[in-house]
Amino acid sequence: MAEYEQSGSSHVEKRFFYTVTKGRYGNELSPRLGRIAGAVAGGILGLSMLIGGWTTVSAGHVGVRSLMGNVRQSEFSQGFHPKNPLEHVIEMTTRTREIKETMEVPTSEGLIAELEVSVLYHLDGTKADEVYSKVGDDKMYEENIVAPTIRSTSRDIVANYKAEDLYSNKREEIATRMAGQLETEFAKRHLVLERVLIRDLKLPDKLTAAIQEKMSMEQEALKMDYTLQKQTKESDRLRIEAHGIADAQQIIAESLTPEYLQWKYVETLEKTVNSPNNTTVILPFDTKLTPMLPIGGHK
Repeated sequence: MAEYEQSGSSHVEKRFFYTVTKGRYGNELSPRLGRIAGAVAGGILGLSMLIGGWTTVSAGHVGVRSLMGNVRQSEFSQGFHPKNPLEHVIEMTTRTREIKETMEVPTSEGLIAELEVSVLYHLDGTKADEVYSKVGDDKMYEENIVAPTIRSTSRDIVANYKAEDLYSNKREEIATRMAGQLETEFAKRHLVLERVLIRDLKLPDKLTAAIQEKMSMEQEALKMDYTLQKQTKESDRLRIEAHGIADAQQIIAESLTPEYLQWKYVETLEKTVNSPNNTTVILPFDTKLTPMLPIGGHK
């Protein structure tokens, strides 16, 4: 009986010792683990802030800010910016971009021409967040908005002109009309048009030869018209000159009275007599008399 009690007492004592020991270590470890967990969390937060708490936006770009799929309305300008570590920044260029398009377009006669056009434009940086939200980044809005708009506008404009107009000075007019329409369409998408250039425009070879021949004939006709106009003006000039001469002769004839002629005769005679180079002067006075007048010392 005593042994049993002693044994039981020992068992209880062992259980009591285990319980006290466990409680003592548990009380000591809990604060320590909390401090360690806090230090680890702070280190992770600090590291994330160090790595993802700032960003730089390249020159000629803006940064579109996206937080968990939500695009913010304010963009980052170029340069250094602090940010939320969970925030993702997408760069979009505001520099001038050139897109070249080669396409087949119909003329007003239904003929097919090959058109090569270049368009210069840039993104309105203040609306980059909206463009990114609705369309996407630089590549996506160029493929899905810019290129289709250029092709559609080119076809609409060229369809109002004849094939021969494409080889005349109307090419500049076509480019101007394309620029006006593209500017309106681009503005709806927050894009700014800078310039439209028609680089090349090709028609079928036979049609091109026919147009060139027609243009050559028109040039020859214009040259002939110029020659005829020049000759007509020269004829008018000679006619006017002849009328002037005839009028002058008529005025002179009307002024040659007998008295005037007699006075002119005497005046001329006086000049001739006084000339040192003459020795004998034969002057007809009328049909019955031809006087011979001695001059100087000759009798």
